[in-house]
Amino acid sequence: MSDGSKQVIVKKAQGEYEFTPYGEFLSYFHAHIDIFKKLLKSKKVEPDMVEAIAKQIKTFMTGNIKKTEQFFENLPNFSAMLGVPQNEVSAYLNTNFIEVLSKVQEKLKNQEIEKINNAPEQTYRFIAEEIVEKLQVTHPADFVFAPKGILLVLENPKTGEIIEPQGLMAESAKAALSISANAGEGDGKPPVSLTEAITKANAPPAPIVKKSLIPEKEKSILQEIVESFSDTLTGEKLEVQIGPEGSENIHEEIKPQPNKKDDYEIEDLEFDDSESDQSSSTELTEDFSQDIDVEFDDGETLPDVDPNQERLESYSIKEYLELLQQISNFQTKSDQVGYQNWLRDQPDFEKSVVSIRTQLIKEQKSEPVNWSQVFSSISIKTEIAESVLVGLQKKLKNYQIVKMTLDRTIQELKKGSPEFIQLVRMAWPHIQKAFFEVPNYNLVQTQLKGILSKVADETHRKEFTRIFTMALNFIQSKFIL
Repeated sequence: MSDGSKQVIVKKAQGEYEFTPYGEFLSYFHAHIDIFKKLLKSKKVEPDMVEAIAKQIKTFMTGNIKKTEQFFENLPNFSAMLGVPQNEVSAYLNTNFIEVLSKVQEKLKNQEIEKINNAPEQTYRFIAEEIVEKLQVTHPADFVFAPKGILLVLENPKTGEIIEPQGLMAESAKAALSISANAGEGDGKPPVSLTEAITKANAPPAPIVKKSLIPEKEKSILQEIVESFSDTLTGEKLEVQIGPEGSENIHEEIKPQPNKKDDYEIEDLEFDDSESDQSSSTELTEDFSQDIDVEFDDGETLPDVDPNQERLESYSIKEYLELLQQISNFQTKSDQVGYQNWLRDQPDFEKSVVSIRTQLIKEQKSEPVNWSQVFSSISIKTEIAESVLVGLQKKLKNYQIVKMTLDRTIQELKKGSPEFIQLVRMAWPHIQKAFFEVPNYNLVQTQLKGILSKVADETHRKEFTRIFTMALNFIQSKFIL
């Protein structure tokens, strides 16, 4: 605790304690150790072996992990040391991390508070040390104490800058100088500072100018001209011209000077100031796509290359989320008729997406689904090959996982401070775009790191990292390749 860099918690102005960056990292460290132990025990590994493996992982993390985001990057190494497949380790971490981390942080905070309360009272050699330690007030660099009349100020001899006293000392000086009520009276000027008032009070009296009782004789204008311009008068006739010379263009246009560019511009975050809510829509409480009697268009003669297969390969998570948003809009308005008309106008491929999604929702509710019958029925109505429909089912299952992850992610991100939430609003379209690259996890991480590099606040960056790590762990544990 004596070393500031190793301080685990710090007391805020409201009296509450919060973790320092080191304390937060320490809680992540111990949370991973505890989770790995739980995983090994669930595998019925012998207690001695559990401790040996935990010690090996602890040594590895001490030497190789210095930042919270590096825990996720070393997942393959943890998997190798644990002897458990990586996807299983990732899934176990995602399921247990928040609960274990909360318990570790609570225990760690209580432990540190107890240390602080039981620590012996610190002694100081000088009263100045105690003032600086407890009030966190330090002497400004390059300033020295300097007397200004009855006032003692801080002065920078190099620049001449003066820092006047505050509080009781300043009020006493004001009372002595009577500047709080009387300074600047009658001249319309605002009250002067303490330093100016003291300088004025200590200044020598102005010399008294004696006025003659006999008024001086007023000079004529000619005499003043001769006295003022005797060296330049030539005796020549003075030509006086009023206005510009004839050759001068009175209406000459004054060309505006070009504005000088600043030496540099401050580069802002390249985030759109818009909030995307594609992934925040809720599932339909009433599934409009069930028992729909829709007449599908008769299929045209298929070319050599199956266009539905090409459509399946190009169908993206973005298109899927946009379709769900349209369905959600009908659900919000309770517009059953509008939904039926909209669905009737959709191409066969989109109708198939809606039908398969309906069955996936039923399956998620543990209702039985006969997929062979579903594929056969859709294929007869649309003439889309059953093999394409099987591939579409797999793709939609994965897209549902990504959508669920984005929904959970935005809810987790909205728990932050107002400043953090404002940053989330700007970054959210870019976060979505990164997750649209799943299962290309290298590209996802590259884009997320690009977002993190634009977040200046270290606390905000760590919170983003924690939530991104949880999201990627969940997707990797569920995604079907």
